[in-house]
Amino acid sequence: MKIGIVVYSHTGHTPAVAERLQEALSAVGHSVNLERLEAVGPAALAATDVRLKNVPQIDGYEALVLGTAVRGGQPAPAMASYMDQLPSLEGMQAACLATGFFPAQWGRNQTLAKMAEVCTSKGATVCGSGSVRWPSLRRKRRTAEVVEEMAGLFPCQGQDGL
Repeated sequence: MKIGIVVYSHTGHTPAVAERLQEALSAVGHSVNLERLEAVGPAALAATDVRLKNVPQIDGYEALVLGTAVRGGQPAPAMASYMDQLPSLEGMQAACLATGFFPAQWGRNQTLAKMAEVCTSKGATVCGSGSVRWPSLRRKRRTAEVVEEMAGLFPCQGQDGL
């Protein structure tokens, strides 16, 4: 399966998880491309409209993973801008990833719900999500759990029916 992973992060935490996910998906035979969104200029904390240096194209992917840091219970503005620009995701599988400072119920859950809502509104089948609290003492274990769970969302090549 051809899978695109598109992430935004100011600190590098989200791409760290996405890189592990890319490795796990590639190890089971998927073709995986990881792209990082970049904002034009520094994004102010209160920014709501962010211009992007790059807008990764999704043509040719069968599945898409979107990953972002949390900003006020929502996807970071750069990811929100990217999701607004996405074309139809009809027939595509999607999964969402969030990393954040606070407990899941203080923003990551809402961020994942918003991302899933946008993907669904564009026609994707959202097959799952995962999140990691970055300052947690369990971060390494939780990252491994999320990677394993999310890697299992997409059927492996060579399984029955493929």
